[in-house]
Amino acid sequence: MAMNNVTKKFDKARDKLGLDGDEQVLAGCLTDPKAAIGMAAGGVAGVAVQSALRARKEAGAPPAQGAAATWPAGRNLMAITSKRVVVAKMSQMSGRPTEVLAWWPHSDIVRFTVEKRATGYPFEVTFADGSIARDEGGKGTGADRLGEVAASIWR
Repeated sequence: MAMNNVTKKFDKARDKLGLDGDEQVLAGCLTDPKAAIGMAAGGVAGVAVQSALRARKEAGAPPAQGAAATWPAGRNLMAITSKRVVVAKMSQMSGRPTEVLAWWPHSDIVRFTVEKRATGYPFEVTFADGSIARDEGGKGTGADRLGEVAASIWR
């Protein structure tokens, strides 16, 4: 199955992920798509590429604090549901969500902004405690819907 329908993948795995019966999956995407560049290189070279990308991403950024510190790093799947934001570990073989790494109810988030770029959809999640998590949604994985869905929840 193509990676492009992350929303459908969350919906199919709802019982495994512990989503409530009345919880609707509104949008979803792959996070940190550039992590795949290092994985494609493989071996020692892949680790070096991932390390360099991570260092570049973190350069100049203050260490995450508060709720933002709980945002899982790396290549995962993320969904905005009718009740919360969920980040799940992704199966390397099937691309399906396998387990919830973290989640936050809508009330813990005060703003969710998404920017469209040529290579992806960088986004910022501002939590009620003032901390900010930054990540990027992968092109072709549903990230194009994040901005619209987020705007309908966090006005």
